[in-house]
Amino acid sequence: MKRFGFLFSVLMIVAIAFNCCKKEDNSVPAEQKKCAWAAGMVDSTGYGLILYSADGGENWVRQGQGSPSLLGVNVIDIWAVDDQTVWAVGTGNIILKTLDGGQTWLQVQAPANDPGTELMSLCVVNRTSIWISGAGGTVYRSADNGNTWTMFDTAFFHNGGMQGIWAITPQKVYVVGGIGNGQARGFIGRTSDGGASWDSVFPSGDYNSNEWIGVAASGNTIVVYGEKSHYMVSADGGTTWSNDSTAATGGGGGADINHLIMLNPATWWGALDMGNIYLTNDGGSSWIPQETGQGGAYLVGIDAWSSQLALAVGTSVAWPPQGSILKTSNGGTTWEIKQSYRANLNKVTFIKQ
Repeated sequence: MKRFGFLFSVLMIVAIAFNCCKKEDNSVPAEQKKCAWAAGMVDSTGYGLILYSADGGENWVRQGQGSPSLLGVNVIDIWAVDDQTVWAVGTGNIILKTLDGGQTWLQVQAPANDPGTELMSLCVVNRTSIWISGAGGTVYRSADNGNTWTMFDTAFFHNGGMQGIWAITPQKVYVVGGIGNGQARGFIGRTSDGGASWDSVFPSGDYNSNEWIGVAASGNTIVVYGEKSHYMVSADGGTTWSNDSTAATGGGGGADINHLIMLNPATWWGALDMGNIYLTNDGGSSWIPQETGQGGAYLVGIDAWSSQLALAVGTSVAWPPQGSILKTSNGGTTWEIKQSYRANLNKVTFIKQ
């Protein structure tokens, strides 16, 4: 499934929990440290969904309902830097930020005044270097925590839908998506100098015939993933690439890989169409299917706190829209729905620091 265009008041006990989530904070029970946020579409209230969990996804509360910054905004991606600082992006060229764990959400001025732009992907590296990609070949960068922004030439990105972005360092960044009219083809762009110059990656075997949805990296291993279970991987920092697919979902005709996260160079979790979640512990040489019971949903977001604890979110295939938050505490042996909403959910994030 490709990317689609389509309790403001928090209890005091939850507000206190905002300050109890950092991984390095050993003064509180472990479960209180596992802060997570999820993002989704506008629901019947007219506000985009931002959801918060202080306990590793077991319980969730809503943030930002009633805030003008979220009125009419479909929140597409979200990234928690730590327990206080969280970034999000969405429709209307909207960039969102909280500095108080989500008690208040504010809009950040984007570098281009184009309310028709859907911002699709977000990555923060070294806490203050922020990269954003979206429709119309949009790529933004801020090197100073969002105080100033640079917008890159949309022509290089063929004015296409740049669905995924990943900053390995503030200087080394990959942007992927689809370009062309009608049946879109894949596009991979990269920079090694913070955007001063860009080049394109052309996979062997015309693997760009598949539209790319996202990109992730761990160490020197980079994975670009997308339509029909296809992905390509580099184990040497992008010098050489191998083409592959998660054959268990149908290989060349299988489910789209909508989101992939990497715990380390060997261990990845992928969220796919029709409720599929797959785990590899050997860098993609073999994949383990995991039962979610969500065959009627596209799973479009996944993140993991550890090899045992992970969260996934999805969007319903049928009307009316419904999004669910799934959790595993045993490495994916079982997945359990923790919360459902009358709006599709797009991404989920644990704190990164």
